[in-house]
Formats: sequence, C-alpha cells, structure tokens
Amino acid sequence: MNNDQLKRQNRLVLLLIVVIVIAGLAIHQYFNYSLQPVDSSSQQRVTVVIPAGATDHRVAKIMKEHRLVRSQFVFYYYLQTHKTHGVKAGKFHLTRSATVPELAGILQQSRAAKKR
Repeated sequence: MNNDQLKRQNRLVLLLIVVIVIAGLAIHQYFNYSLQPVDSSSQQRVTVVIPAGATDHRVAKIMKEHRLVRSQFVFYYYLQTHKTHGVKAGKFHLTRSATVPELAGILQQSRAAKKR
C-alpha cells in the first residue's frame, strides 16, 4: 500500500467513526426526548384499559393510541429493559404530563389498577 492509499483509508475510517458517533448521539437524544411527557402542563386524566394477558408490545400500542407516550417503540423498549413486575391488567387513570418511567411504574403496580 502506498502513502496516498493509506491516507485515503485513514480518512475513510475517521469519517466512518464520526458518522457512527453522530448517529449514536442522535439516537440518544431521540430516546431522551421520547421519555419526556407528551404534555407537561396537562392535568387531564386519560382512562386506559389494559386487557388481561396483554403483551408489552400491545400495551405500548395502547399507550401510543391514547397519546400518552411520544414513541411506541421507546415505551416498549423501556418496558423490556426496566421491568420490575410486568404490566397489570385493569383500568388506569393516567395523565399526559407523566414521563415514560412514571407511566411504566404505574402500570406495573397492582394497586394502581382498578377492576373493570
């Protein structure tokens, strides 16, 4: 390999590293944004019914349909990585001012669920 080829290869590797770092930072920012409340000033209660046997994927879809989370994928991922007890079935009264960690915690507490 001559000197010019080596320089080109080094530039390519450096460019690749920069792209990977920027992509990683962008994904990190997206996740942080998605963990925040949909509407931090809202105190309106939203009633959500989680059916018995609902998977985490189904629960994430329900939360997105009720506009309680910014990203269905991020909520699902959060449930997978921060599961303490699993989501309980029942009726929940939630607000759009709750963060993803708060919502996940409420959905995993059996005392928060109301029987239908």
